Amino acid sequence: MSTGRRPAAPVTLTVPDVAAATRHLGTFGYTVLTAAFDARPLADEIDRVLADAFADPDHQNRGSAGNRFRYAPMMVASTPISLSLARQLGAVAAELLGAPVVPGRAKGTEYAGISGWHRDTELAARSVGCLTYLEPLTARAGALWVLPGSHHAGYAEAIVAGDDPDLPGVPVPTSPGDVIVLDERLFHCSKGGRRRRRRQWRVDFAADDAGADADLAEYFAAQHSPDWDGGYDVERYPSYGAAWRALDARWDARLEAIGAYEAGRIEEEAAARRRAAPPDRQSVVRAR
Repeated sequence: MSTGRRPAAPVTLTVPDVAAATRHLGTFGYTVLTAAFDARPLADEIDRVLADAFADPDHQNRGSAGNRFRYAPMMVASTPISLSLARQLGAVAAELLGAPVVPGRAKGTEYAGISGWHRDTELAARSVGCLTYLEPLTARAGALWVLPGSHHAGYAEAIVAGDDPDLPGVPVPTSPGDVIVLDERLFHCSKGGRRRRRRQWRVDFAADDAGADADLAEYFAAQHSPDWDGGYDVERYPSYGAAWRALDARWDARLEAIGAYEAGRIEEEAAARRRAAPPDRQSVVRAR
């Protein structure tokens, strides 16, 4: 017989001072939620997904910031730690942004090499990335570096105009269980991780501000390109799986309304078609 209670979360997120985190995020463009959860179950889940999601175990993508990586969405019933953590971080993100939020993809990523200075978006929608690394990272060994305050428009414009690769960033050393929350307009990079494996779990949230539907539609369209192929099994690890859609009724309705589900479906169906094409056809598609 049902008790009417939700089952216990498989992971518990603890954020004792959201107000202080909000102030730091607003001023500097990032904040660290220290020792926010037990990372061991998530590390096990990411390892299982990355070992299972790729037909080619050596698959890697190359990012615009010069980094190499592979990732898989963790948004299905077989990734309960990811689902639970995303659900709880959604409540934190809503407080940090001072508005209801809608989530982007939750995914596990394995990075190789360093990432140059970049920002994750320049679009109008207000958004934050919530990321946690599964290895201890230091300034000399793969930690994220940030340029505090560079999410502010005037500072960002000066950085772009100056075109100086030697920016006065600061490292953000972390231990497993820490969560970095960064404004997606903040300039950041990674250093010192050329030979070190770095596993990251991440989910993004955009503020569901009144009148922002067009901005949100643009934001999610930019996340899903029909020309992109992450290399993962899109049928077994889809973006926005059924378990994800069941997390929150408001999220589900809003993501449907702003076209996020449609954008994700088009991207992954296009990837599946390319993989199913005969070898000569695949060569033509890659050459374009």
